[in-house]
Amino acid sequence: MLLRVLFWLVALAPLAWWLDHEQSAGRFQRVDELFLDFLVANSREKLTTPDPAAKKDDVLLIRLDPAERDEFAGWPAQPIDWQMILKGIREAESAVVVIPEPLNWGKPSPEFIPALAESMVPLEGLVLGVEAQLAENFTGPAFTGGLDEVLPRFVKAAGDLHLAPTFSAFVTAPDEQLRRHGELGLLVEKSLPYALREGDTLMPGVLAQALARHTHTPYATHRLLLGPGAGAYLQNGLFVPLQNNGEAAFDAKTDVHSINALDFLSGGLADALSQENKARIKSARIIVIGTDDKSQPGAARAHAQALASILSLPRLRVLDRFEQIILWSLAALAGLWIVLRTPRQKAPMRGFLFIFLTIVAGFLAFQTTLLWFPPTMPVALLSASAIIGSIVGRRHVA
Repeated sequence: MLLRVLFWLVALAPLAWWLDHEQSAGRFQRVDELFLDFLVANSREKLTTPDPAAKKDDVLLIRLDPAERDEFAGWPAQPIDWQMILKGIREAESAVVVIPEPLNWGKPSPEFIPALAESMVPLEGLVLGVEAQLAENFTGPAFTGGLDEVLPRFVKAAGDLHLAPTFSAFVTAPDEQLRRHGELGLLVEKSLPYALREGDTLMPGVLAQALARHTHTPYATHRLLLGPGAGAYLQNGLFVPLQNNGEAAFDAKTDVHSINALDFLSGGLADALSQENKARIKSARIIVIGTDDKSQPGAARAHAQALASILSLPRLRVLDRFEQIILWSLAALAGLWIVLRTPRQKAPMRGFLFIFLTIVAGFLAFQTTLLWFPPTMPVALLSASAIIGSIVGRRHVA
């Protein structure tokens, strides 16, 4: 028995070290991602049901009402109006500010553009919309005016990528003096694409840019899946359910707190805003600003509602390092039992049984609590133990 234990240790210890090193380096990441995709695909309903405990005021909409256009310096709202609005939200701590509609007033640029650009500097995260035109029977490269060089690409995209909406040109972009102060995201009329396709590349929409900034997810790890089970995986366990083509679905009845933009133009923040609205600005995690016609809600309200819906969804949780070590230890002990107590001819079947039970346990844990673990290490330890058991395991006694 002692010799079998020593043989098992000598074989398994370097294997476990190598697997841990390779997993830390991301060598088995694709296997873990496929396992997670399987779990998510079988828990879709749970992942699209809002968490009752989620905060309801994470997203704030600042609305510019066309019915009150005479109260602004001009219409569409002029740079000086936007400057005062952005100054009014300086109390927002670490909030991502999203302006879906392109801030562009044509050529020549109107006054106060430099002042508006200066008011953007203190904002920690700013996402500016670039209007794109969807392709209809269009072939050839899209016209981007050079902006494709500053837009990020989805590095980790899987599934049927050709389902993503294709654009043929950028129609309107923010004024050139404003672009350097924010991250650009694409938008189109009457839909909320998470990504748009140009050739073989996918560029993020305003929604994706806002969530990437909010969760501090770099596009090297921002994973997008199209087709069946479509969705996006971001840091902090955020999963964004999407339609097959990558468009975000949202409930137009989603309640979002809003503040009238005129409150920022009426003599200063201290005089115009109620204490309740000041508190909402300070606690908001995402602030969406834009034109909002009550009779015909536009891009600003649609993005605010979609973001509020997404942030209210339950989060995925992966076992931390210590918890995974406990799981690996249990797998190793099960493997040791196979080597010591199982007849050699039955070791492979016992190993398969333990692997099956491990996967089932992971499936049930995810179904009930959205908790998951990378399966590579425990499955490898059990497989190796089954092979060792079939070689040096207990002899069958008739």
